[in-house]
Parts: sequence; C-alpha cells; structure tokens
Amino acid sequence: MREENITNLPHNESRQSQNYSPRHEDYEDDWSPRFVAKYDLPGMFMAFVIVLINSLVFILVTKRRSLRTPTNFFLIGLAASDLLNGFITLPLSITCNIFQEHGPCFASVYIWMFTSFLTLSHILAVTADRFIAIMCSLRYPLIMTKRRSYIALAFIWLSSLFVSLMQLWWLRPQSYDPQGEDQPEEQKKEKAFFTACVVLYLVMPVLFMAVAYLIILREVRRQIRREYQNIPAAAASIQSEQRLWRQRNGKAAFIFLVMFFTHVACWLPFFLIKFQEIFNSFYLPVWTQYLFGYLRFASSILNPCLYIFGKHDFRKAWEMPCTLSRERNRAKSELVIMMNSQV
Repeated sequence: MREENITNLPHNESRQSQNYSPRHEDYEDDWSPRFVAKYDLPGMFMAFVIVLINSLVFILVTKRRSLRTPTNFFLIGLAASDLLNGFITLPLSITCNIFQEHGPCFASVYIWMFTSFLTLSHILAVTADRFIAIMCSLRYPLIMTKRRSYIALAFIWLSSLFVSLMQLWWLRPQSYDPQGEDQPEEQKKEKAFFTACVVLYLVMPVLFMAVAYLIILREVRRQIRREYQNIPAAAASIQSEQRLWRQRNGKAAFIFLVMFFTHVACWLPFFLIKFQEIFNSFYLPVWTQYLFGYLRFASSILNPCLYIFGKHDFRKAWEMPCTLSRERNRAKSELVIMMNSQV
C-alpha cells in the first residue's frame, strides 16, 4: 500500500487493500469514495476551529505593536503554519478521502509534509530563543535581533519546503495513483525516507528540546535561589525589574515546554500509523486510524491557545479590550447614576 496514503485520513487504500474479515463492522461493505459523516465532519469542524483561533493571533499582532518581538515572530510563523493546516492541509485530506482524485491526493501528501516540518521547526526555534534568553540574558537583545529572527524564519520555511519536496525525486505527479501499489524500489525509498524523518524530526528534536528545557529550568531555579540572598537597598528597584523579567521568561519557557510535549503527544500516534502503513506489521481499526490522524491536527488548536492565554504579552493584549469595555460600561453606569441623583 502507498505510504503517503496515511498522510490523509486515511485513504480508501487503507480501508480497502487489506483482507479484513466481515466481522469488522467498518468493512462490512466494499468501501467506495464517498462522504462519511462520522469520519469527515470532525475534520471539517477542526479546520474551522484552527482557522478561527490562529486568525486571532494575527489580529492581536496587527493591533498591538508590543507583540512584534523576535520571540513572537517565531510564534507568528507557527500560527501561519497552523493556519495552513486549517485552510489547506486538512481540507485537502478530507477532499482526497471523499473523492480519491489524483490532484487533491497528490497535493495533500506534500502540503502535509511541509506543514508538519514547518510546525516542528518553529517550536525548535522558540526553544533555542528561550535558551538564549535565559542563559545569556544580558546579551540577548544583541544576539536575537529582528534581522536575525527574519533570517531564521526564512531558513525555516525554505528548509521545510526543500525536505517536503524530496519525495519528488522518486514520485511523479503524472504517475501518482491514490489506490495504487508502490513498486519495490519505491517502497525501499519510502521506508528510508520515513526512517530519516523519524530521526531528524522526532528523535533528535525530542532529545534537543529535552536537554534544552532541562538546562533552562535548572538555570531558572538557580536564579530564583539567588533572589533570596541579601540585596543592597540601592539596587532593589533594578533587582525587582530583573526578577520580573526572569519570572516572565521562566513562565514563557514553561509554556513552550508544554507546547513541546503537546506536539510530541499529538504526533507520536500518527507516526505509529505511518509505521503500520509502511511496514504492514500490525492491525489498527479504521476508527483508530482516523482518531490518530485527526489528533496530529490538535496541536494546531492547542498551540495558539497556550501562548494567547498563557504568555504574558499575548494575555495582556487579549485582556486589554475586555478591560477597556468593562471600564466604559462602568463609566456609563456611574454617569447614569449621577444624572438620576440630580433629578
């Protein structure tokens, strides 16, 4: 079976090509391309929520100049990647599942690869940014300038695009068949490519981020212990500002750590499905394949929620309109009370 079929949710190849017995209710009838509400509606709803919540990120950044910092540039890039999932990747995957047409199925393979590499690369960039901010706090403004963040973002997008298109070396659009079988030589290349992706985009990032956050958390604890030492009165205000800055960086690092674990938790089951599709070594019910397939898009919903409602500057920008609205309503109420008292 085609390895890239699993990049959709999953194709009819994953439903049709294996000899399942009639006792499996999902395979009682011969499957043909069609809309299946219980499988396709959840994906449509997820796509809508992904677009809605990530659009809020761009609205906040557009309205608040204070959010346009080097760190937040990586989060904006992450939101753009998640928007691509909601606008293109998920709808294309659902379209391929329903119609099994050549164009959507072929495009969904590469767009999925592109957005998955893009998302992880942004999380890695945020981790590196927080590592520099905590470990080199005094030199951070000199190290992480806006120009360097733009260069890093350009590298992230170009490298993700390059890696995602590597499969074009052995897969051709004109010969792509969603329901076809890979040739032995293609299967060999697909297995090698999948193994390389697991190492480069799962194992190595997990090790890097685990070590980085371990060092970050240890450094934050060390700095907190130093706060309890005697502080000269003349330096109290400066020390207070530094303490506040470190606390915010520590909280931000914790939020990004949660994002990292969320990403791993969402993608590990999907790599399990991919392994099953490529090596055909065990059986997974179709509902499990859909569950794991949709689970990988859950990070596109959880990521913006984490930094919009958890990161200090985003939370402040989000709460400010609500606070101003409450203050205006309070002022109107007080004005009405004053006018009534004078009558």
